[in-house]
Amino acid sequence: MAKLSSLFPPAGSNKYEIAIVAAREARRLNDWSRRTGEPIHGKVTAVALERTVHNEVPYGYEEAQQQTEQ
Repeated sequence: MAKLSSLFPPAGSNKYEIAIVAAREARRLNDWSRRTGEPIHGKVTAVALERTVHNEVPYGYEEAQQQTEQ
């Protein structure tokens, strides 16, 4: 796992958006760990932030998805 100081958001990304996505990913990882009993190596928030910055967490906008369906 990389040090948090070495994680920089990708150019053109919104740091607040990344924080929200990482928080939801941390919540998801915690839930997964509780359900399966599998330990998460390292701090869950750090793991979630690293995954988010490296674009390993898929996310989208509900509004954009609804507009494309119409």
